[in-house]
Amino acid sequence: MKYKKIYDILEKGGASITLDHSGWRSAYFPSDYAARHRPLWLVAEAPRLHLRLWVTHEFGTLRVTTADTALPFDSRAYYDSQRRRTFRNQREMAEYLETMLCRDKKEAV
Repeated sequence: MKYKKIYDILEKGGASITLDHSGWRSAYFPSDYAARHRPLWLVAEAPRLHLRLWVTHEFGTLRVTTADTALPFDSRAYYDSQRRRTFRNQREMAEYLETMLCRDKKEAV
């Protein structure tokens, strides 16, 4: 399974995937637009850490964006809490997610 390590780490870290529009999972022919240009695109929630995560691989760029769900989602503070990080490969992304999601609750504050 493509991106298996990413999905496994999200599950291990207690994050639930709330939206998965990954092109590789598309029921369409694998050469369709999403499968080629957006093979990984999902939104996950990690309630223990008060985080919303967007995990993407779009147009060749691997990225994780996080936001603080303890803040009202329609506030400026929520927008300002967003952090984006880009990775060179899936291994780097997986290590980052594992470090972030599997840390102690005390460190998450």
